Amino acid sequence: MSLHIEMTPEAEAELKRTVQRNRLSSIAIAVLCCFLGGLTLYLTVKLFEEQEPAALTNYTPPLEDLPPTKQPVTKQLQSRPASASSSVAPSVVVAAAAGPVAMAEVDVPTDSMDFGTGMELGVGFGTGGLGDGIGSGGTGLGTEQAGGSTIEGTFYDLKQTSSGAPTGMTPGNCKKILQEFITTGWSKSMLSKYYVAPTKLYVSCFYMPVSKASEAPYAYKVEDKVKPSMWAAIYRGKVVAPKTGKFRFVGYGDDALVVRFNGKNVFDYGWEHLTSGKMMGGQPGNRAELKDDKGEPRKFYKYTKAGHDWNESAGGMCSGDVFSVQQGKSYPMEVLISEIPGGKFGFVLLIEDVDTPSTLKDGTGSPIFQLFRTNFAEPNVDELYKNMKEPLPGERSEVPYDKDSLIWAGEAA
Repeated sequence: MSLHIEMTPEAEAELKRTVQRNRLSSIAIAVLCCFLGGLTLYLTVKLFEEQEPAALTNYTPPLEDLPPTKQPVTKQLQSRPASASSSVAPSVVVAAAAGPVAMAEVDVPTDSMDFGTGMELGVGFGTGGLGDGIGSGGTGLGTEQAGGSTIEGTFYDLKQTSSGAPTGMTPGNCKKILQEFITTGWSKSMLSKYYVAPTKLYVSCFYMPVSKASEAPYAYKVEDKVKPSMWAAIYRGKVVAPKTGKFRFVGYGDDALVVRFNGKNVFDYGWEHLTSGKMMGGQPGNRAELKDDKGEPRKFYKYTKAGHDWNESAGGMCSGDVFSVQQGKSYPMEVLISEIPGGKFGFVLLIEDVDTPSTLKDGTGSPIFQLFRTNFAEPNVDELYKNMKEPLPGERSEVPYDKDSLIWAGEAA
């Protein structure tokens, strides 16, 4: 008696699928071998192919293609107030004249994808931009490298005239001049009679831990001409709102930090309150009088590592006025940073998304706000102190911020 075994329908289907897979695999291997063989033959032919020797030809460009010849520019020095410790590197413009056969030399910055510790302090350490759009880096008072979504800064020493003559400036008069400047429209002409540093600096955020006032003239490369007091750095540009909603700045500046956004002063707080002309440092009574544009008391936030001066003497980070923006719309923005009597110096500018409160908390219970930034800047306090000219011995401040902060892309003013 014979035993006849038949495959089940499932087994037969699986066998057919296996045969089909094997057939497709064989075809794919054959096609790949043909491709590799053809590629090898092509490369072999190209390798041994004789190339025509390069010939040198002379080219004289037409006059209209030559770069324009720039006339020498006489720089006018304007006196502007010097501040305590801020580090930023100025922007230098080089004019090159073209000869009859000269080609314009183009300086192309090398971009970097390093978002970490290489943040830019005023002395010029940091990361580059990402292409011609949003870059990274930009802490302290700025760097000399423009572009990469940054805002331009100009340094004024109010102790000197534009020609370098003494003005007889006093801290009291300096404060009054800056008060008039921010309350009457931020006119450039008002400060034009003072000494202006030849160097421009470019920032993507405003974050400078407590330091010496001498860092500012050092960053703008005028430490040999400007003493570290009674100076101001003015930053102007445009920023693009990353989302529609309501926001307000939160921060602190020693001596002064003022922000004008879309033509309106929306933040003014530091050791000095320039709008009122009153001192805030060590004066809790004056701080209690501060109100926002709705008549509500200002809010203050202390942080574990902010340091005694910023937490206790100054009361912490202070809130500004709420303002509204539309996603994708560009807004003019100006920032004033100043050191008046000299000594200690520093500033931090954060921003609160009013519609989406932060869920991050510091050890003190204060919310951790976003860093206001125009590119991928992530200030690293260790690097900032490492690259300072003269760090304050035994003193340090580190205000935390949300690493996932929105980017307010910067544009030229």
